Amino acid sequence: MKKGLKRTLIGIGIGLGAVAVVLIGYVGYVLIQFNRIEDNLKLDIENKASSNELEVGKTYNISSYNIGFGAYRPNYSFFMDEGYMADGTKVVGKSGTAESKESVLESTNGVINEIKNKAVDFAFYQEVDTDSTRSYHVNQRQMISDAFDNYDNTFAVNYHSAFLMYPFNDPIGKSNSGILTLSKYKIKEAVRRSYPISDGLDKLFDLDRCFSVSRILIGDKELVLANSHMSAYDKGGVIRAKQITMMKEFFKSEVDKGNYVIFGGDFNHDLLKNNPLYQYEDNNKPEWMNFTQLKPDWLASIDYEHDLIDEMFVATSDNAPTCRDCDLPLIGNEDVLYKSVIDGFIVSKNIEVNEVTNVSNCFEYSDHQPVIMNFTLKA
Repeated sequence: MKKGLKRTLIGIGIGLGAVAVVLIGYVGYVLIQFNRIEDNLKLDIENKASSNELEVGKTYNISSYNIGFGAYRPNYSFFMDEGYMADGTKVVGKSGTAESKESVLESTNGVINEIKNKAVDFAFYQEVDTDSTRSYHVNQRQMISDAFDNYDNTFAVNYHSAFLMYPFNDPIGKSNSGILTLSKYKIKEAVRRSYPISDGLDKLFDLDRCFSVSRILIGDKELVLANSHMSAYDKGGVIRAKQITMMKEFFKSEVDKGNYVIFGGDFNHDLLKNNPLYQYEDNNKPEWMNFTQLKPDWLASIDYEHDLIDEMFVATSDNAPTCRDCDLPLIGNEDVLYKSVIDGFIVSKNIEVNEVTNVSNCFEYSDHQPVIMNFTLKA
């Protein structure tokens, strides 16, 4: 009996030791694979535009669309999203990968057509996968680039993870993703700017946050297009505060040169809450705001007194939401899920904003909806 028990305990010990070795090896692999992309990295430009310089006094259109790597169909929830029902009950999303390759292809074609049909001059896309487990290795960058065959484009990587085994029920796997900028006019040069990010282990699940800067000539000045995707899962808002500071410093340096600046994308900040132009009483708020979920922890808000400088202003609209919470599927929870406007543009005051429209497509292809801005370059 004693010998048998001894052998059993030895066997258990060996098994646990083997598991520990595997886990330590895996954690080591993930940590070794992680490396931040350098700041001020020069980006390649795929030259396909035939138009040259922009013109002062002329009107143009620009869009921004976070496409959620083709996964966020109306029946999708994401494992990192957490929300609260009206009674305070916590709900958490489930999935790490898209439903199927066919679903990713359908979503990607959908976000392409959504913007092509608007005939924009410039387009920002975020969460564009090139070769990721979560999106079945569909090269969304190539699909979008091929569709906009007379636009220059530049791509900045902001997610390049090792194979992540989490969540265990639907592992994210290996990811390669980024932000894509399209221009009907020739891009003179482009660089990638690295945002401050967390130093903790949560950085392994978050993006290598950045914004890309594309420069287009306007005589002896430039239109500076900054395509950005700020942090979302940042407890205490410490990292996001640093990112806002970096944005302001960049903005001021460009305005001081006399350049025209459009800083747009997914801010992961509520652009309406503190906005003096959008203050509501209960009886006059937009219909889409009549949801029942409480504000999620991840959602920060722009501080209109401290987050902006005099030379910049937020161009946004409240006609429709640009983002839905993803702790639950949209289907069956249309009147429940928290919705907000976190996508849009911050522009310099030498640009006249004529109209901003949040395009309502019932979140058919992403957990975001696109934003279109019509603007004129002032003399």
